[in-house]
Amino acid sequence: MVDFTQSLPICYALSAIGGILEVGSTAVLAVPDAREKEGVHLPWWLPKEVALASNVIMQLLGSLSANLFATWFGPVSVVAPIYFSATLLTNLIVFGFILGLEYFTRIMIVGTYVIAIGTILLQVVGPGVQEDQDDIVELLLHPSAFIWFILLLVAMTISTLLMIRTVYEEKKQIAILLIARSSSYTLNLTVSRAFLLNPTFLILVTFIVIKVVSGAIQQQVSFYNFN
Repeated sequence: MVDFTQSLPICYALSAIGGILEVGSTAVLAVPDAREKEGVHLPWWLPKEVALASNVIMQLLGSLSANLFATWFGPVSVVAPIYFSATLLTNLIVFGFILGLEYFTRIMIVGTYVIAIGTILLQVVGPGVQEDQDDIVELLLHPSAFIWFILLLVAMTISTLLMIRTVYEEKKQIAILLIARSSSYTLNLTVSRAFLLNPTFLILVTFIVIKVVSGAIQQQVSFYNFN
């Protein structure tokens, strides 16, 4: 077992870096496309393949940073808020203020600032280090933890199966996508943390499968288009 000393600053930093890289991965594809539509040709040394490769690399690094490594240094419950607030704030700065590719209303700007400030306050009111967590089997044997884990797994499975269909009305479709996204993301972070908690071979293999599947579902939801 690899031993990682808990460090909230590292956890916060890795979570935020993941969100920043997520926006960056979108920008490297969106900017060249927008400039071409404006009649600005890309230089010969910057083909679309370079932008696509940069997108894949940044997505991979961002996922490893926030969805894996960050959970090894701090509570899982703070990773998601920091990741998404960093994504929102970076999106506002990059696409709204720097590149001007998107228009943000005053309400959207104020809302982004409120979320960012709320996330910053997590270091004051949020959970601290959790050094007492060293055995995933013992943790999962708690009835509340086991029931919650099973509920997430069932919700992810059912919503993913429902997501395959495209005949739902819009509100129902959005609800299904939200359930699939939230349940898969929560499971993804949970099993990432569990890799360090002395899992048995069977649990380790099971969690690796859940990690891969939940990550694939997140990507599918991100690119899913509904009528």
